[in-house]
Amino acid sequence: MLLKLTVQNYILIDSLALDFQEGICVLTGETGAGKSILIDAVSAILGGRIGLDVVRAGCERALLEATFRFRRDWPPLQTWLSEHGIEPEVEGELTLMREISARGTRCRVEGVQVPLAAIRELGEHLVDILGQHEHTLLTRSRAHLGLLDRFAGSEAEVLAREVSVLHARRARLRTEQAERVARAAERERQRDFWSFQLAELEALDVRSEDDLSLLRQERTLLQHAESLQLTLGRIGEALTGGDEAPGVLDGLSRVLGQLREAAVHDPGLEGVLGSLNEAREAIAEASRTVRYRQDRLEPDPERLEVIDQRLDHVQTLLKKYGPSLAQAQAHRERLERDLGVLGASDARGGRLAEELSEVESALWRLARSLTAVRDGAAGRLSDALHAELADLGLKDARFEVQFRPHAEVGPEGAEGAEFFLAANPGETPRPLARTASGGELARIMLALKTVLTRDDAVPTLIFDEVDTGISGRAAQVVARKIAQLGRRGQILLITHMPAIAAVADAHWRIEKVIEDGRTSLSVSSLDEAQQVSQLAHLASGDSQSSAAIDHGRELRNRALAFKHAGGQAG
Repeated sequence: MLLKLTVQNYILIDSLALDFQEGICVLTGETGAGKSILIDAVSAILGGRIGLDVVRAGCERALLEATFRFRRDWPPLQTWLSEHGIEPEVEGELTLMREISARGTRCRVEGVQVPLAAIRELGEHLVDILGQHEHTLLTRSRAHLGLLDRFAGSEAEVLAREVSVLHARRARLRTEQAERVARAAERERQRDFWSFQLAELEALDVRSEDDLSLLRQERTLLQHAESLQLTLGRIGEALTGGDEAPGVLDGLSRVLGQLREAAVHDPGLEGVLGSLNEAREAIAEASRTVRYRQDRLEPDPERLEVIDQRLDHVQTLLKKYGPSLAQAQAHRERLERDLGVLGASDARGGRLAEELSEVESALWRLARSLTAVRDGAAGRLSDALHAELADLGLKDARFEVQFRPHAEVGPEGAEGAEFFLAANPGETPRPLARTASGGELARIMLALKTVLTRDDAVPTLIFDEVDTGISGRAAQVVARKIAQLGRRGQILLITHMPAIAAVADAHWRIEKVIEDGRTSLSVSSLDEAQQVSQLAHLASGDSQSSAAIDHGRELRNRALAFKHAGGQAG
């Protein structure tokens, strides 16, 4: 239970310390007086969302602190304390603190800084807050399954968590599988592209730079074959002579004959004679080569066209894969290696399919177990709520849970659930969201809280204006039900209804005060006489007249009477 709440520099609060007690602790005040500020402070301490603008104007930081008493033998809380290495200074008590400043927020438990998510987990074991709009959860069918699982107990909650975990795993595996399929399609496109490139390079029939050079030389010769024939013919005639004029060899032969005659008389000319003989032999060889080259030259347009096409093809491929022939050949080798890698077997793909099948089977097994637990709990919940609703003035109401099977297991199981209600005899149950009035929704939520807290270890319930939408007789029956709940644990209650406020074991009045032009929140603890006066004010707006006071005293006495009778009187 909540023992103490301390608030500093928070919204309209300068400094406030409240000591709470067991039973029903009531907070009342005018509309807009700031009653929910205190509940919001408790929510913030327990990890609720909060903005940095809650720090009171002119202050650097806000401090929120709460001390709770807890059952020392409760395993979930002991496990939490052990996991976070926290040892309470006072046995059976925990002090939680949250500091808010422009730099952010910090949370501590027993002085140990704790992550916000861990604080939220701890808060679920200490307090259950039913806000003034929480009964609208009943209008959202998606929330009904969670309420049913909570009623079903630990077995359903454990199975639901396991289903959720396994569903998330299946989703990850499906995503991986889809990604692998997409990658396989991309690999196939890559394979086709690389195979096309490899085929182009394999068609490249030039294997070396020498081959390419020879091919270019042949093209050059064929391109100039006719002009070369004419030129070489003239050169041959110049060297060997023709019909009309002697050639170089003829002239050199005559010179050699004359030189031999001269060398008879001048032996020093032997060297010159030898050189000219060598020159004549060289020219004769050159003449034969020219004639040979001339004879081999033959214009061949068809061959030239073939060579042009081959060289054009080579040039095109070198632009794509070169620019050198060596680079194109290296690219071809890379393609062969890469295509070999692409063709390797996809072992993970096979294992993934097996794993996905196993997870799918396990998920369905868990989901079927969860469905069976929920099915049994649905009947028990209907029976339990029938009794509670009868106590709350809806004795003819018929409540039932209807399931909607899913085609496949979702994160919450193999089905959805929706609450149905027939508020009056002879009516067919219809979806709660379209059937119940605001007052009926408030009473149904209160009935659910009653049912859910029977075996609930959460020691503190906070009701923030759960009387929204009810009045008169309905307010009386809600008051009795809250009185019954107050016997099981602590209840913090914000209300506008005098019949409900009258069941208080402790009562505070909340109001805004203005001093020196600054608005602050004032919280006053009420004694019995002040409580009667406040009830009179809530009932009629008059806390002074004897008639109003008498009515307030009547409300209080009636509430005390049925509280002392175990919540059944009146």
